[in-house]
Amino acid sequence: MAGKAIKDKSKYKRTSEAVEDAGSRGQKQKKQKEERQKAQPAGELKLQVRKLWEVLRRGDLDPEVRKAKMSEMMQLLEGHIRDITFKHDMSRVVQTCLKHGNDEQRSQIASELMGMYLDLSRSLYGRHILMRMLKYCPKYRAEIIKSFYGHVRKLVRHKDAALVLEECYAVYANAKQKWDLVAEFYGNEFAVFKNTTKSLDAILEAAPHKRDTAMNSLKTTLVPLLEKGTVQFSIVHRALLDYIRYADAKDRQEVIETMRELVVEILHTREGAHAGMLCLLYGTPKDRKAILKSFKPYLQRVCCEEYGYAVLVEALDCVDDTVFVNKAVLQDICGMMNELLNDQYGRRIPLFILSGRNPHFVGSDALKVMADSDSIKAQTSKKDPQVRRKELTSFVSARMVQWATENASKAIFDSLPSQAVNETLLRAHGDKAAAWQRVLDLINMDIVQLGDSHVLLNAISNRVVTNCIIAEHTQPRTADTSLPPLPETNPRFGTDVLQALVDSDQLVAAACAGAFPVRALLESPVTGARTKQLLQPHKDRIAQAMNNASKKRVFEAILQQL
Repeated sequence: MAGKAIKDKSKYKRTSEAVEDAGSRGQKQKKQKEERQKAQPAGELKLQVRKLWEVLRRGDLDPEVRKAKMSEMMQLLEGHIRDITFKHDMSRVVQTCLKHGNDEQRSQIASELMGMYLDLSRSLYGRHILMRMLKYCPKYRAEIIKSFYGHVRKLVRHKDAALVLEECYAVYANAKQKWDLVAEFYGNEFAVFKNTTKSLDAILEAAPHKRDTAMNSLKTTLVPLLEKGTVQFSIVHRALLDYIRYADAKDRQEVIETMRELVVEILHTREGAHAGMLCLLYGTPKDRKAILKSFKPYLQRVCCEEYGYAVLVEALDCVDDTVFVNKAVLQDICGMMNELLNDQYGRRIPLFILSGRNPHFVGSDALKVMADSDSIKAQTSKKDPQVRRKELTSFVSARMVQWATENASKAIFDSLPSQAVNETLLRAHGDKAAAWQRVLDLINMDIVQLGDSHVLLNAISNRVVTNCIIAEHTQPRTADTSLPPLPETNPRFGTDVLQALVDSDQLVAAACAGAFPVRALLESPVTGARTKQLLQPHKDRIAQAMNNASKKRVFEAILQQL
């Protein structure tokens, strides 16, 4: 045992010596590395800066300590920022200084780098510094943007510089600066002589003879980008939009054929979505099908895009092959109906199918593009708009009615989903009795007990009930002539509401609570006479309720009818 113990101690001794030797080698290698770094240009400075940066970059550093360390760092860097900027580790140091420095220190960095902005944008590491300068040095943004003038067409094809150019154009540039950047796509004349206008529209209106020159230059710039698939930048989207709007039919068709698989990648900007809408309008049936097929893997995301939804709306408004639209788009939309109807933008797709170009559901930008493009649609789409609308509505109606039946009891009180309940009850095809019964069940609940949370008194839900009552005798007003009349199979909305209030003995209570649906019942030619007969004996009670109410308008309207 003793011999074994001695053997073990010997083993431990050798292991300890090995660790010591390894430690010595590690320290030796570290020392050699530091000596190599010191031998490099500004090597001693870089070592000092890195050690200080390790402290400065900590997130838990005391503000006063950080302030002192920043002063120490700027003293070290003064006059040397140009020399160290393009190195990976030193780039991180400058970025940290821009993040944590005060205005004076940031300005010191930006001023030392003046004249190098273009080179920084092309650098794998320098572009990060330029991004931080755009964020933290507002006084120098104009100089950074100005440094790109004359180089935009080259920068947009550079993998690093394009990201900085996009940041400038999409986030920080004003309208004039945006034009000065994008104008270089239209030819050398625009690159050299900065025009006072801010759009190609204004230039071509004043000088129509420049259209061919501008289109040829645009095509030369855009085609390589389309072939490489690099169309994600908003400055490219604006150029694409102008080309599709002003190019002749043959050249426009060539570009649409090239980019039809890429439309899905440009929908996140206003100009990109507009260009996508025009691709659908000008495109052949084959182009339209290819564009819609490319949406399929990203359909929910496209529906819920702030601008992207408008391209789908345009597709629903112009594609003649509704059977294909159903298979490519609507079947999937029906499968995600609940998510869409609870989304600010996603709900616009099913509601457009039911309600057409309703400004309550479709954004003003999309409506303007659609209205301005109706002349194009008249040439490229042959199907009658009312026939298209009926076919699309028939595809989604069953799912919309199912959704309303399952969700009406809660959705009717929510501002966005309540609109879907309203439009489904009024315009969807098929049997809506079960969905309507959910609303009648809410009407039967005790008004006195629920107060303002009752369906007839809630500020959101009472509009749905009121609209349904009016729709029993009057077609809703709409600017969209493609909308067919309301289905004849709709429930007798007003009659059912009145009967529900009579059966639950709550008509008088609803009138005394100032319910807007009661006013609608009185004004309806279908229910007015009976409602008046039932309420006239209680006119004094309603007048007393008005005297105790803060808002008297609806009471006055009810009493006027009585």
